[in-house]
Amino acid sequence: MSIDQQNSACIFTELFAQLPDDKFAKPQIGENVEAPIDLPKVMKQALAAPENFPPLNESVFPGDSIAVVLQSDLPHPRLVLAALIEQLSSLRVAMSDIVVVITRRTADQLGLNPEVFEIPEHNKPEGKRPAIFPVEFEFNSINFQVQDPENQSGHAYLVANAEGDPIHINRILVDADVVLPIGFPKPGTASQQGDCIYPDFSHESTRHRFSNGDSSLVSRWQEIELANDSLGAFLSIQIVCGPGDTIRQVCCGSRHDVLKSARVATNQLWAFEWSTRSEVVVATIESNPVDQNWDDFANAVVSASLVSNSDGPIVIWSDIVKNPDRNIRKACMSQFEDGISPKLSGSLQRLAAIVKDRPVFLRSGLNRNLVEELGLGFVETAAEVVRIAEPYATGVVIRDAHKCQIQSGERVESESDQMGEASP
Repeated sequence: MSIDQQNSACIFTELFAQLPDDKFAKPQIGENVEAPIDLPKVMKQALAAPENFPPLNESVFPGDSIAVVLQSDLPHPRLVLAALIEQLSSLRVAMSDIVVVITRRTADQLGLNPEVFEIPEHNKPEGKRPAIFPVEFEFNSINFQVQDPENQSGHAYLVANAEGDPIHINRILVDADVVLPIGFPKPGTASQQGDCIYPDFSHESTRHRFSNGDSSLVSRWQEIELANDSLGAFLSIQIVCGPGDTIRQVCCGSRHDVLKSARVATNQLWAFEWSTRSEVVVATIESNPVDQNWDDFANAVVSASLVSNSDGPIVIWSDIVKNPDRNIRKACMSQFEDGISPKLSGSLQRLAAIVKDRPVFLRSGLNRNLVEELGLGFVETAAEVVRIAEPYATGVVIRDAHKCQIQSGERVESESDQMGEASP
């Protein structure tokens, strides 16, 4: 059982089973929710019958150099990669012909030792490329490389964009005979989506240009398409996840077609339809504890507010271990002030308005003093949640509320709408 699976099992035992069914509706839990898929079996089926693309055994052959690239923040990267490696092995692809290219973020998810892949400062001026190093993976030794966006030698020029800026991509991806990207769509609008390859596996200057947001969403995606087409990354594998961070589907096929179908499937899984206002809401954040942050907290609070009475309590059940930054502190502390600071972002102003009007409780990995200093109620066990809910007749549980697309009556709000982000 993986760490992620263990975390999922724990929340059922620690929380869901303790909340009485006669008070708490649990629409994302129970017999109407599909069981987790057999990932190796589903991966095999997807690769054997891709959407508008030849089967893997007609596009990958022994002797090909293969670059597998994992999108940063891919859920369950070890399980997904193991399922793909199993299929490549069945095609008699030599493990020595495979290099898995990942970001530093994914390296942390996989628990790789930084000493293995970080180039010492005194060696950087020599122009050494990022190291390719073996990792014992299931029953195989697989070569990995961790993307270094500041390493010039680790990138190759592909083409220029419409403005004449150079497009550089990780050199291993450029040199490989076959590139197999594994990505995942996020719930929400097109403006919230990221590409598996670009700009994460490009040079730091490109990443900086994209993060600044100087260009339009349309022009950025045109550049992403140009980078993928020039690289020859026409096949895409997309992992569709639902609440509880469970893998529900594997989509494979022509990049344009499979991205559309995976996005539709993802948004269907994350649509949370609730026609009545509940008096108390328990909202969970179930990703890996090291990945959870205060943006997740803010988004979960907003989602919970959309399905609850205006003055009912909200309980956020999380494993957040990071300390809040000054803006989160300012938003939470606004409840003790006359007004809400206009200097806060739109999302934090909304968070501030909610904590000002109703009690918000937090279960996290932080100590009581820190949580209570924010003006939040401290929760440690499900028994405490049950006590909070005692004066109220109705409650509802929302899994991974920070990602849910709330549909309340005729009103539909995604996280991007809630947070004031623009849609294309």
